[in-house]
Amino acid sequence: MNSAILELVGSVRNPFPSKKRKKIIEFSGKTSIKTILLENGFLETELEFLIPIANGKRTSHDYILQDKDHIWISLPIGGG
Repeated sequence: MNSAILELVGSVRNPFPSKKRKKIIEFSGKTSIKTILLENGFLETELEFLIPIANGKRTSHDYILQDKDHIWISLPIGGG
């Protein structure tokens, strides 16, 4: 079994029952960020607004998790 850290950044809605914004997740095989988000309480309709960052680099929801990854989930930031 592999594990990764899933961390919510800023004002991203927190669906975790514990209400902590950082969670260690376990996974096996080819598991995408999209899959872990859906399995952890995010809605399919929210995904287009969430920006996944894997190990400090912006990536896609289709990114396949690796053991010991650190995944941050953020919202777009705008200004002007």
